[in-house]
Amino acid sequence: MVSAGPAVAASYRAPDAVSYYLQQPPDGTRWDNSVTVRSTRKARMYEPGTFVDRVSPTPLLMIVGKQDTVTLTDTALAAYNRALHPKELVMLSGGHFSPYTTELAQASVAATDFFRSHLAPNTSRQEDAADR
Repeated sequence: MVSAGPAVAASYRAPDAVSYYLQQPPDGTRWDNSVTVRSTRKARMYEPGTFVDRVSPTPLLMIVGKQDTVTLTDTALAAYNRALHPKELVMLSGGHFSPYTTELAQASVAATDFFRSHLAPNTSRQEDAADR
C-alpha cells in the first residue's frame, strides 16, 4: 500500500500517507500494508473532481488540508471552484490525514454542523405527515 523506499512497489509514497498508514494500529486491530492489483487500478481511475459540477443540487462539503500531498490542495480547491451551490469549504492547516488525527475536532464540528444543516428533519414535512 505505502512505502517511502523507491525500490518497493507501492500505491502511495507521499510522506503523510506513509506515516499515517504505517503508524501502530490500535490494540486489538491488525492492518497489513498490502493492496490488490484491482484496488490500485480502481484507485487510479477514481477522479471525484471530474464530476463535481454534477453534484448540485445535493449539498457539498469539502474539508481540505492546506498541506495535502495526497490529494493536492490546488486540485481540491479547483474542484471546489467548479462545484455548484449549495457548497461549503472548510480549510484545515494540516495535510490529507489531519481531519482524522490532529484536526479531528475541527473537522468533526464542521461535518456535524453541515449534516445538521442539510440532513435535519424538515419540520414542515413532519407537520404535513401528521395532518394526514
